[in-house]
Amino acid sequence: MQETNPQLEALINGDNKAIREIYDMYFPKVRSFILQNKGKDDDVQDVFHDALIYLITTHKEKPLQIRSFEAYFFTICKNIWRRTLKKDKKQVMNDDVVTLVDKETDLSLFILEQKRLEFYKEKFQLLSENCREILGNYFNGMSYEEILEDLAYASINTVRQRVFKCKAKIIQLIKADKRFRQYSYE
Repeated sequence: MQETNPQLEALINGDNKAIREIYDMYFPKVRSFILQNKGKDDDVQDVFHDALIYLITTHKEKPLQIRSFEAYFFTICKNIWRRTLKKDKKQVMNDDVVTLVDKETDLSLFILEQKRLEFYKEKFQLLSENCREILGNYFNGMSYEEILEDLAYASINTVRQRVFKCKAKIIQLIKADKRFRQYSYE
């Protein structure tokens, strides 16, 4: 079993020196991303703090096994910011209706979405290497023709069948897990 990441442990234990190092190392990158994507300095602070809170609460619930703290943390920050932009866009579209969103509810919804994503990734890793490659290409927008060329299949029908079978397999893996109901949208 993989050990817990030292930066994550320091964060969980409230090590002020390590927390300062996390800020010094990762805040500029998060700030740059948010400012380049329609954000302001206040947004950077909110996203950074929400990501730290997410890490702490999630790790206390179930210890996280993180290989790269930087990659994991930055992904969380990007996901929080994208969710914020999406929510703001909906607000602009419905600007005659004022919706009050409480910060705790918003963070809770993000945590649930992040857990769903991690659950999906866990199941995705259980697929064969071939299925992971096919679905990875498919979900990243490759056409059947591009997959045909890239993976040297015999025909478009073969590619369609493989995509269908691999999708069916991941759905089966997801639904067979007892956590499925916990993460379902129902």
